Amino acid sequence: MTRNVTKSIVVLIVILLISSFVVAGFITGYRYVRKQDERFANLRSRFDEHGFSPITKDTPNAVEVYIPQQADSEIIGEILIDKGLISNLLAFKLISKFNGFDGEYKYGTHYLVPGLSYDEIMVLLTNQPEPVTVTIYEGMTYLDIKMKLLDAGMRFNPELLDMMMDQPSLFMDFSFIRQIEAKPGREWLLQGYLWPDTYRFDINATEQQIIRTFLSNTEYRLRQGDYLDRAAKIGMTIDEVLTLASVVQQEGPIVEMPKIARVFMNRLEQGMPLQSCATINYLRKEEGKSARLWIFHDDIDRYSDSLYNTYSHAGLPPGPINSPGLVAIEGVLWPATDRTWSGAGQYFFFCARGDGTNDFSKTAAEHDAKVAQYSAAP
Repeated sequence: MTRNVTKSIVVLIVILLISSFVVAGFITGYRYVRKQDERFANLRSRFDEHGFSPITKDTPNAVEVYIPQQADSEIIGEILIDKGLISNLLAFKLISKFNGFDGEYKYGTHYLVPGLSYDEIMVLLTNQPEPVTVTIYEGMTYLDIKMKLLDAGMRFNPELLDMMMDQPSLFMDFSFIRQIEAKPGREWLLQGYLWPDTYRFDINATEQQIIRTFLSNTEYRLRQGDYLDRAAKIGMTIDEVLTLASVVQQEGPIVEMPKIARVFMNRLEQGMPLQSCATINYLRKEEGKSARLWIFHDDIDRYSDSLYNTYSHAGLPPGPINSPGLVAIEGVLWPATDRTWSGAGQYFFFCARGDGTNDFSKTAAEHDAKVAQYSAAP
């Protein structure tokens, strides 16, 4: 065998080996991509079933992973290494870029389990993590809302949230903030601006993120209803509207709110104190006491120094006493008129019947007789 023949055979063998490696690599790569597609499809179907990640804090061996806002693949990779979920940062970054996941990772608290492949981790982290869902009802105070968030498992600092509730200047980008008045004796400057609704929060949402979520909804609702313009048209600030609406919210059923608002506005126009049981009950609640259907002189005297006592002090209380609902707000912005309620401008009193409705009166004598009647009823 000549040297040239031997050389040709060697070259052929090398070519065959290289071709075999290429074919094997292609087959391996093809199988990997197929399996990857199957894994992705499986994860996505599980996302479709749950709406959020199929892995939760209750999944066996679940590892909590918090992704900061605007975190890139390198920061996320370092977090995953620290949690023991991956071992190679460079591989994570390359696969992330290859799969097109860079810039797609979702902020928030995710849950993963050991043993997931890099691409499975990426799919999970590029989908929205399951939030904490909290429903805020009309008439809830800030303290009610704070407790509900804590009871739902959120991990914010309550003292820091308290501090931010008294710092509207942190949120000057919202249009209504400049109308909030820091009056003497006012508690929780942002109380009344946490719009009643159902919210979804990340379990580790910061105090500022929580408040901003509420205020963003409030901004949207106020603009949607043109409430800022309507308030200006009737000579009130939105702060005054929400303050009065919060009192109306606690005083009667929805169908009566425009009438209750009219009574209060009649009293304000005449310089009369509101004499609202709602404001006294607010003070009782702040002290951990239960609300009363009828307010007696002992409570009026006990809270005589508080500007929220609308028996002892004329005008509106210093600020909202709760988060009023839409009907209460619109009741103040569009109170009952003579067209909808005969003699609307002549009513100055109302009292609870005890069945959830109110009885309205035009004179103090008529009102006192009704109070005696209903309070004496069994």
